[in-house]
Amino acid sequence: MKSSFFDVFELFKLSGKKNIAIIGKGSSFDHIDLECLDEFFVININDSEKAYSGDVGMYHFEWVRDYLASSTGQCTFYLTSKPLEKNNHIYISERHEDPENYLPIQERFFETEFVLEDATIISALKLCNLIADYVRDKLEVYLLGFDFTLSAGFSQRSGGTVDFGEEAYVENILHSQRAYLELLMAHEKDLSITVNHVGSQDFSHLNPSQFNQAFNGKAFTLGESTRPKSICQSAKRNYKVKVIAEITTNHFGDLQLLKKMILAAAESGADYIKLQKRDVESFYSPEELDKPYTSPFGETFRDYRYGLELDEFGFNMVEKWCNEFDIKWFASVLDLPSYEFIKKFSPDMIKLPSTISEHTDFLETVADDFRGDVVLSTGMTDSAYEKFVIEKFNKCRSLYLLQCVSAYPTMNEDANVAVVRHYHDLSKKYPRIIPGYSSHDIGSLCCQLSVAAGGRMVEKHVKYGNTPWAHFDNVAIDMLTDNFKKFVDDIRLAELCLGSDSKEVLKSEHHKYRK
Repeated sequence: MKSSFFDVFELFKLSGKKNIAIIGKGSSFDHIDLECLDEFFVININDSEKAYSGDVGMYHFEWVRDYLASSTGQCTFYLTSKPLEKNNHIYISERHEDPENYLPIQERFFETEFVLEDATIISALKLCNLIADYVRDKLEVYLLGFDFTLSAGFSQRSGGTVDFGEEAYVENILHSQRAYLELLMAHEKDLSITVNHVGSQDFSHLNPSQFNQAFNGKAFTLGESTRPKSICQSAKRNYKVKVIAEITTNHFGDLQLLKKMILAAAESGADYIKLQKRDVESFYSPEELDKPYTSPFGETFRDYRYGLELDEFGFNMVEKWCNEFDIKWFASVLDLPSYEFIKKFSPDMIKLPSTISEHTDFLETVADDFRGDVVLSTGMTDSAYEKFVIEKFNKCRSLYLLQCVSAYPTMNEDANVAVVRHYHDLSKKYPRIIPGYSSHDIGSLCCQLSVAAGGRMVEKHVKYGNTPWAHFDNVAIDMLTDNFKKFVDDIRLAELCLGSDSKEVLKSEHHKYRK
């Protein structure tokens, strides 16, 4: 019977389990207490279900198919290029490692296409990564029975043999798998999972005895890293640059997902999260809203857009969670009804995005009415818009002018960070202006340069995994990884490096030769 990836994702979700075990046939698996695996979602590689049958099996070798054909498959689903109709299967094409592959395996891992690699362990880890994206949670994955050598033999629980190839051939495959795993683990900061190898390798996190002790009916979390904290993390400093986690509508109307994003932004050290509010019926034309669009909210684009919008209850929860997690919030308002709606929450700050730069009547209304801080990004505008903004927004407390390029993503050479310096110069003439940068580029460099140019607000898109039926934010940092925390650290480091514009002798300086 044919199944789909979503069946696997839902199987994990319904299991209620938080950890995943990937099982191989190395002899170290004989030292694992099988009772520990009761609380694991288990993925079997090849015929390792002989040792312990799990939830999902993955294989591409003919000899595994032959084994399953002569036995009763124990897994709920099989991901394979050689399916058996008697088993619930998902057909996956296989890709053999060869010099013609245009990308190395650690880069292929992040491609959208899912294939069975020669090193099935890598495909299993990719499946785990997709599951983590689906449930939007950082998952712990444990590799059991992967010894990467024949010297210790194979698990007696699985019969103590391997059913293909001469010894040198198998040894080469095992060594290659280890190399591929190490290449992937070097990119762990980009993953939605934490990979824990159980064994005696130099990169192992636990040995089997420690694994048994940790999971034999006891709650367990890996100890904190002993690596020293960065200067940005350890120093208690009053930073001047405001870092904004730009959520937009990447919560997709899911309040629990939004709560996770707010917490992740706070834990990463951001100062604010930012949301969007728009009046669906007035912002889009009837023709646009009536277009077919399939989502959990319905079959039209109207259904989809309404599903993304937070109502009053939603924003009250945002207020509650931000207070709880010690982070501030504000919102972009894209039309007059949305502005009037957001005013219910007595905001200190609002944003007027580049999207509405041509809607001057609305902009003038806000300029005449709002007395708090206005954040205004300047994508798709020129000096005429700058003149308009300076002239009209003279009643707000502060005017954050953010250099922005409305290209997704923005190439570094198009970022025009020098405009931030121009806004900094304007602030000398108009003290209410505070320069900043709204980033659609990739990475930290342009944002760090904006700080050096005088920027005092930096805005970066964030998301929490990917959603197959929704818009794909290709400039957002995924909060399932540590990359947003690293981004915030990069901005703090830029501010530290900037230091003071007053030239003086520092205590750290010394002359080797004095006069």
